[in-house]
Amino acid sequence: MGRTVRTYRDAVRIEEARWKDFRRTLRPSQRNRFDRIFDCARGFADAGTMMVTPRIIEVILLSAVLEILGELDEIQRRVQVLEEKIDNK
Repeated sequence: MGRTVRTYRDAVRIEEARWKDFRRTLRPSQRNRFDRIFDCARGFADAGTMMVTPRIIEVILLSAVLEILGELDEIQRRVQVLEEKIDNK
């Protein structure tokens, strides 16, 4: 019988469990941020599934970076809109 390849979602779950002790030592606000990293990874599951890598943490962290950049772009857009409103007064 051939080996079954672990699904991306299973790999994320296993990696999250591997970091359990680290997470436990964080402050509550830091835990929320830590959890968001894995939430981002799950949010990018379609793209993550396409990566065939034994280092799932790379995909998890890159997913978090992409999410952060998206949030930063949105903040910059909102600041620009507010600056334009101020300049037009």
